[in-house]
Amino acid sequence: MHTKKIYLVWLSLSLLAFGCEPEKLERGKEMAVEAERHKVKRITQEDMEKQAILAGDTIIRLVEGAFLQLAEGQPQAQALFVAQPDKLPTVSSILQRYNATLTRTSFASEAEAQAYQRQAQGSSSEAQSKASAELQVREGVVQYQRPIEIRRRNCASCDEPSLLDYTATSLDQLRVFSAQGKPDGFAEGQLRGVWKISFPREKLIEQITLKTKPSRRGKLFSKTPDSTAKR
Repeated sequence: MHTKKIYLVWLSLSLLAFGCEPEKLERGKEMAVEAERHKVKRITQEDMEKQAILAGDTIIRLVEGAFLQLAEGQPQAQALFVAQPDKLPTVSSILQRYNATLTRTSFASEAEAQAYQRQAQGSSSEAQSKASAELQVREGVVQYQRPIEIRRRNCASCDEPSLLDYTATSLDQLRVFSAQGKPDGFAEGQLRGVWKISFPREKLIEQITLKTKPSRRGKLFSKTPDSTAKR
């Protein structure tokens, strides 16, 4: 009889604990959701712009590094990547992660380049050669920009053409002459255009919340470029 009473008490306590478990689980879920909301609320405009610069700089380093290799190797099988750098596998992967769009603009004249340079020098945020990012509230994006400058080829003493123009859209146009090579040649560091990347605001918040960083792993080139690959 005594044993039966103990069993009944144990059974009652077990049922009570079981009945409280769903409530605890639900409360735990609510607390987790609330914590996530507070985390998102703490993300500022500055945080989003810093994340855009971090991701944007990674993308541009990958693109310009690929262009440097393409200029030296001149592989016709990868020529498409010069016209469509967003198709580079590693670059495409990062862009997809952020649902971002990569574009570039070329200055139509030296006067336009100088106007951009004066505007950049007058900015209180970044110098002309640095990247910048600005939240555009109405569009819901952070717009990243970095100037495109004439670079030197990857060799100690290159024959002409000795410089690289990253505004080129074909393999043949990547190498350009310096002012020493031709009177109308270019100078290292000369402004030629602007890289632009549009990052959706919500994707930047998502990446900051997950504390992820753009990956540098992966091949720059696939064996054959896919002109129909999705962004």
